[in-house]
Order: sequence, then C-alpha cells, then structure tokens
Amino acid sequence: MSTGSSEMNDKKVYFKNAALIGTGLIGGSIGIALRERGLVEKVTCYDRDPEAGAEAVGRGAADAVTASASAAVNDADLVILAVPVLSTLEILREILPFVKKGALITDVGSTKGSIMAAVEQLLPASVSYIGGHPMAGSEESGIRGADPALLENAIYVITPGPATQDIVVDKLTNLIEEIGAQPLQLDPLSHDRIVAMVSHLPHITAAALVQSVAGAGDMELIRTLAAGGFRDSTRIALSSPEVWRDICISNRWALLSALKVFKQSLDSIEEYLTEPNAEAVEEYLSQSRDYRNSIPHRGRGILPEIYEVIVLVRDTPGIIGKVTTLLGEENINIDAIEILHVRELSGGSIRIGFKNRELQKQAADLLNSQGYSTHSVIN
Repeated sequence: MSTGSSEMNDKKVYFKNAALIGTGLIGGSIGIALRERGLVEKVTCYDRDPEAGAEAVGRGAADAVTASASAAVNDADLVILAVPVLSTLEILREILPFVKKGALITDVGSTKGSIMAAVEQLLPASVSYIGGHPMAGSEESGIRGADPALLENAIYVITPGPATQDIVVDKLTNLIEEIGAQPLQLDPLSHDRIVAMVSHLPHITAAALVQSVAGAGDMELIRTLAAGGFRDSTRIALSSPEVWRDICISNRWALLSALKVFKQSLDSIEEYLTEPNAEAVEEYLSQSRDYRNSIPHRGRGILPEIYEVIVLVRDTPGIIGKVTTLLGEENINIDAIEILHVRELSGGSIRIGFKNRELQKQAADLLNSQGYSTHSVIN
C-alpha cells in the first residue's frame, strides 16, 4: 500500500523531508498517515531492525530506509523519534550533530518530564524540540500492527519547550490535526502525573491481576471459566513488555504515587470485607460506578459516547452476519462491534455500538421485532 509523492492529495505539505526513527506500531502508523495524506514530500526511516525498516517501506510508512539514524536525519525538516522511552535521549545525542538548522524534532514517548528536562541541556538554539505522546495503541506491536486509523480521534499530547516559537508549535499542531488526531498541549510534569493514573497504573494493575490468577493453580479450570470481565480488565497486559518496561521506569515516581493511592483503595475494600460491612461495600461500589459513569466512552481518543445494544444469540454459524445484514438493510450504521463469548451480567453475546440514541433505539426495535433479545446501554 505504498503511496508515492506523485499520488499525494491536495492537502498542504507541511515538511519537505521527514525522518522517522523507529518503525514500530506508533511510528509506522504516523509514517503511513503522513504519506497517505500527502503532508510531507518524503519520509526516510531507520530502525535498528533492518527487516522492520524494509517492511516499513513496503507498507507505505516511508519512501526509503537508511542504515543509520544519522543518515536518516540528513536534510530532514521534521525528525520523529518513535523509539522506546529510555532510548530517546540516546538516539537524540546520536543524531544531533547531523540535524540541520531549523529542523523540528519530536518524539512519541509515553513520558515527557525526563526527556524534556534533558532536551533543554542538549538542544542547540538552531533546532526546535516538541515532546509528543499520541495516546493510541493496540495489543499488536511492530510495523505489522501499524495502522493510521489508530491515530484518528486519539488525543495527541504535545509538550513544547519554553523557548519553542509559537509558529513551530502551530505547525506541529496543524499537522497532528491533519492526520486525524486531537492535539492537546500540556506541561511535561502534568502530563506524566495524569497518564500515570489513567494509563500506566491500569497497565500495571492488569499485569498484577494476571499474575495473581496465574499463581492460583487450577489453570485449566481458570481458562475455562475466565469470563468477559477478566478478559476486558486484562487485555492491555498483552502489550509489548519492552515498551512498558521503559514507560514504567521512566515515569516511576509518578507511577509509585499512583500505586500508593491504589493500595489505599484496596486496603479500604479489604477492611470492609474483613469486618464484614455490607453497607460500606455497596457504597464503595456505588461511588466507583457513579464516577465511572461520569467518564464518557472515548474509544482511542476524544470520541463521543457510544450507544450500545447487547444482543443475545445462539452460537450458530453465520449469526453475526445475519444480525449485521439485518441492520444494514435498514441503513442502520454500526459504529463498533464486539463478540462476547460467554453469558455474564446482561447475558449478551454480541455488543453493537451506535453513534446516537436514535440509531440505538432503531436497532433494538428492529432486532426485537425479529425475535432477538436485546439490552441497551450507554458508555
């Protein structure tokens, strides 16, 4: 799915030459988005894994691949560091002697404080640096999982340095909007504190939950009975251990603070169960539910609420096609769909999402009229 410069659309070209250092999931997705939308004239990539770099060219994330990071940044107006967090400064030191005057360097790391502090000491006045963090991802890793759709509607945090000119910030902001993401400017420490709570802590707790179950014995029975709640709660534990190792270490102080608060919350529910105090347990769960309900479902970024219909179906061949065809024939557009393999809570086996309440109601009414049992929810 390579897209050459002759095939570029009529969108504004923001940079003549871009260097993509690292062609993994996020770097590859950005490269594909830039080239598909014609926002740069040429992308040159480098990856420490030569096969990944070559595959990035084949997948359309870059026009050419080089044998070194310094060669990739030669004559680049935009340099994107899409490497593990703990490798960012190492790569920056390597390429700085070869970065031309007036270039903009940005990264995609999940932590910003340590990087931005070091950048102030390293960066020459002739080069700009804006930290970046596209808050997107999937259980996939590497260039094979790259997809520009990951960036669509995703919050893309930027952390400009104090000396960064407004015109440079505006240029990167506009570029981010053009690839479909939603730019949000934060100071590095606020970013790290917040993502420690809402991104890094959930990953650690998912891993801890898996670890606690893995050590419980009865593995075959656990695998049989592990239901949707367990799978949903632990899905992010499938992400790259190497990437998350760097994230945890680089943001350890903010993460340790978040873990302390989390432990206090666990201590509270443990106390209520030990007593036992049924009213306190109910209040604990009610407060959690109410706060969770106040947070709209945002998908990968700042998407609006999703209106869902959970459909009870028998496990028979072609049942998903029957349901989706039924909706499609009535011009009811599906926004999201998920297969639930076990019957728990509301008992649904297919979860279908719609953009608004009207479509949700139309779908539920149609499915009910055809003999399906449904349950409607808003996330």
